[in-house]
Parts: sequence; structure tokens; C-alpha cells
Amino acid sequence: MRYAKRDRRAGESGSALAEFVLVAPLFYMIVFGLIYFGLIFVGYCCANYASQVGVRYAIVHGTNSSSPVLADSSAMKALMMPLLWAAPTGGTVITPTWNPDDSVGSSVTVNVSVTYKIGIPFSSLNTVNVGATATGTVLF
Repeated sequence: MRYAKRDRRAGESGSALAEFVLVAPLFYMIVFGLIYFGLIFVGYCCANYASQVGVRYAIVHGTNSSSPVLADSSAMKALMMPLLWAAPTGGTVITPTWNPDDSVGSSVTVNVSVTYKIGIPFSSLNTVNVGATATGTVLF
């Protein structure tokens, strides 16, 4: 008597599709999360560098500087915005502050804040704020 061979996969039809449906949301969330995390990290590095450049500009171009362009908010923002290439233009805030004023010996602080709007699938996280601050003393 011959035994009928039984196909091992007869009861597994459609199981690959069911497994894909269970794993795909998690997979896409991880992939998009890694992409957004990389972009945000680069934006943080750009913000950190831009704040350092802004402070360096402010401490050299104080009120007693012989430079034709003195350090004011608009000049510093014009200098720093090209350095923030990884940041969205609408979500970037650059805030220079001098304590007590912009004369020699005063301190200058530059704060760069960047807001990212992200859209990771199946996540409730909508925005991420990153920022950097640098401080220096006006020399000239």
C-alpha cells in the first residue's frame, strides 16, 4: 500500500502575508525614525557650529572694532543662516544677547533653536526641538 505524501505547506497558505502585516508597521517606524534621527542630529551639529561662529563674530566685532560691520542681530543672523543648511528655514530662531551691552568686556550669548516637524508613521511625536548655546566675552 502506498502512503500519500502530504504537503507540509498546505496549512500555511497566506501566513507570509499575515506575518508581513504584523511586522511592516514596526519596520517602517524604525526606518523612518532612523532617517529623522539622522537629520535631527545633523541639524543639532549645524546649530552648535553656527552658535560658535556667531559668538566668535560678536566678540571680534564689538563697538570698538575697526571693522565696517559691527556685531548686531541682523548681521549675525545673515552670517549664521547659511551654516544651518540642515535646519528648516521656518523653524529656526537665532537669539544673540549681550550682557550688559556690546562694549568691551561684556559677555555675549548666542542661542540657536531649531524646531523639526516630523512624521514618523504610527508615532505620536510631531515636533522635536534642538538647540545650542555659546557664550563669549567681547574683546574689541
